Amino acid sequence: MKKKLGLCLVIILIPVIVLSCALLESFDDPLAFTKNVVDAAAPIVEASKPIQNEEEYYIGREVAAIILSNYRLYRNKQLENYLNLICMTLVLNSDVPESYNGYHVAILDTDEINAFATPGGHVLVTKGLLACTDSEDALAGVIAHELGHIQLKHGIGAIKTNRLTGAAIESTGTMLLGEKNKEAIKFLEDASKEIVTTLINSGYSKTQEYDADRFAVRLMAKAGYDPNAMTEMLKIMGEKQKNDHRGFGKTHPSADSRIKYVEMEAKKLAGNYNRSARLKRYKRNKLK
Repeated sequence: MKKKLGLCLVIILIPVIVLSCALLESFDDPLAFTKNVVDAAAPIVEASKPIQNEEEYYIGREVAAIILSNYRLYRNKQLENYLNLICMTLVLNSDVPESYNGYHVAILDTDEINAFATPGGHVLVTKGLLACTDSEDALAGVIAHELGHIQLKHGIGAIKTNRLTGAAIESTGTMLLGEKNKEAIKFLEDASKEIVTTLINSGYSKTQEYDADRFAVRLMAKAGYDPNAMTEMLKIMGEKQKNDHRGFGKTHPSADSRIKYVEMEAKKLAGNYNRSARLKRYKRNKLK
């Protein structure tokens, strides 16, 4: 852990050191010095601005396109419509009922147990994860968890970090001249890409996953769904994932650890959620 922290600090400090050296070279010329400072700071100032809803949507659409280059879409209009109606029921009961281009759920044609939420409102759920559900309430739990990542801005947080890293590299580049300096910039770019790739492959932090579960349980109850259905779904996932380290098994905390948090939260929201009223609808629309 200490070695990783040390490496991160070195990577962060390199642009600062190089930038300082470049500034010192122009220190004898006050006008040049001032211009260099302004030019170098501009990308960082721009990158630090909040990401707008429209930007968030287009970033999310690009992320979805990358995911869809690795997975095929499963086309089942009836099931797609059903999942999107559940999504809208949840969204209308959330604190962020509107997004730039709305919320959309699609199905990925794979038995891998996984789901992806992109900034702006895209939810991509695998057939493998849908097979872990046995009720509409459980489906609502799957979608609500992904909505948690979207509305809690987990994806945007990682993107903003990367955006600022890129801006720091660009700022350093404005101060430098010559091939040797280009090599230094290339090193910084590659290091940044490697960090982002590791972040994506590793998934969100445990804290963020537990936060998304907590968000999901509360939203389910608010929308009239039984939050205990999420515990049941996680138990099925845990059984199916014992020897499968893809998808959730690779990027999420264990199902057992998540169940403990979900159960604690669900106890606070006890009530009569009338699940049987939705059972016929689930059987009519579920994945065949």
